[in-house]
Amino acid sequence: MSYRDLRQFLEKLERSGLLKHVTAQVDKNWEISAIGRWVYQGNPEEDRYAVVFDQVKGCSIPVVAGAIAASYKTYALALGIEPAGSKAEVMAAIRERWARALEKPVKPVVVERGVCQEVVLKGNEVDLHTLPVPVWTPEKDGNSDKGLGFLTAPCHITRDPDTGLHNMGTYRSMLREQKNEMGINFSHGSHIQDHLARNEARGFPTEVATVLGADPAVTIASCTRVPEGVDELAIAGALRGEPVEMVKCRTIDVDVPANAEIVIESRIRPRSERAFDFEGPFGEATGYQGSATLSPVLEVSCITFRRNPVYQALVSQMPPSESSKIRQIGTEALTLKRLRDAGIQGLEDISMPEPGQTRFIVAAIRKTDPGHPERVARAMFRVLQPRMGKIIMVTDDDVDIYDLDNVIWALCFRTSLTPGRVNVHFIEGLSTTALDYSSAPSLEAELKKRATNYTWPGIGLFIDATRPYDPYPVVSLPPAPYLERARDNWASYGLPGLARKDLAQVIKVEARYLKEGKATTKLTPGRE
Repeated sequence: MSYRDLRQFLEKLERSGLLKHVTAQVDKNWEISAIGRWVYQGNPEEDRYAVVFDQVKGCSIPVVAGAIAASYKTYALALGIEPAGSKAEVMAAIRERWARALEKPVKPVVVERGVCQEVVLKGNEVDLHTLPVPVWTPEKDGNSDKGLGFLTAPCHITRDPDTGLHNMGTYRSMLREQKNEMGINFSHGSHIQDHLARNEARGFPTEVATVLGADPAVTIASCTRVPEGVDELAIAGALRGEPVEMVKCRTIDVDVPANAEIVIESRIRPRSERAFDFEGPFGEATGYQGSATLSPVLEVSCITFRRNPVYQALVSQMPPSESSKIRQIGTEALTLKRLRDAGIQGLEDISMPEPGQTRFIVAAIRKTDPGHPERVARAMFRVLQPRMGKIIMVTDDDVDIYDLDNVIWALCFRTSLTPGRVNVHFIEGLSTTALDYSSAPSLEAELKKRATNYTWPGIGLFIDATRPYDPYPVVSLPPAPYLERARDNWASYGLPGLARKDLAQVIKVEARYLKEGKATTKLTPGRE
């Protein structure tokens, strides 16, 4: 199913038990971020949920956080996929949806009216400070001492100055002391940076529409780094199964989703007219406080919104977080598709564990020969670079790559460190992310280079955690029929219900491994 707007999706989340309300009044300057942090820190992923803060001190607008990517379950529901079955099954359905969206985008359509413009504020009526923008890392974020926070879920839309086509991306935006201005911190190499540069070369301003609370497919597409030349709004249409309806802005020549909650219309003047100003510091997704950087200033000409709008935020900063989860799932899906399209053989699945933020990738393969894992790893580095990909671990397809216990087990008991057969390798010639402080020679050196978006040269680590030879011993678990029988009889044992009922991946695959000669029960020397 597709959702007509964010509100319909929130209703679905609530019916599914994946949305909770905080009815007590909360302070946006610390309480929303602290509560959000405990939802992520205090629960395993499958138990995380979205939160609506119904009463925000000093503001009449409620805040929702965690709606899109509190977990893989909320992400699946955002795409209209019921999160039933194992995590691997749900993730497979998400990957299939993404693959279809990339192959068959659905262009947006322009309509005459949209509920996003039920209320229109222009000129002196514009006041960004009336929005309940949370402070995410109190005492550390830029302007947090003034109670001014960061937009973490904005979908920034611009037009290509040559083709007129729209581009969309999510980049945090810092409120400033001026009520009609905010900063924007876009990543180096982003399309909005390219639009800005070409407009500046001609002496033109860059018009930017900042959308908050769009249809969930729009937010997902905006937060995912899709291939160059692909229209994010057309991807959103394909993800939701029908075109995104767009309406023209009131003061700039940009179209925006008609059913959005809030739209902020603005311009970035050329640097010949207005120099960049400091934006940040901000708590970054790598888990460290980022530095302030010189960034463009958005001068706001108009704010439009629905009557009784909902303000949407992404819980960000140290993983696990909503921003890390939404980036992880989208990047996994796109990376897997690109590798399969490139003809990489035997690649069953990939996982980017949330804490690693696309810098630690686990791949499961059906190994065909000793060189197979390294070929897969090198192909993954090519797809992920620049800036993504630091440690790649390749293992067999009997390993549950979504279960860190299983991943660490394979890392420790399949990675050969025997002299003459050390299956840990370093790959040179990579670039690192500017937010990975471990790649810099010192903090001082990193801060000096940050203003130029410099990335330090890096070395990738490839770990071959596949079975170093065949056959390998069978695993020390009861065979599948015994486990299935005990599971089916569970109610008769008088024990609490099971949170997980799917068989371990190593047991699912073991019968095939025995048949193929990859596993053996014959472990007594000299005896057949």
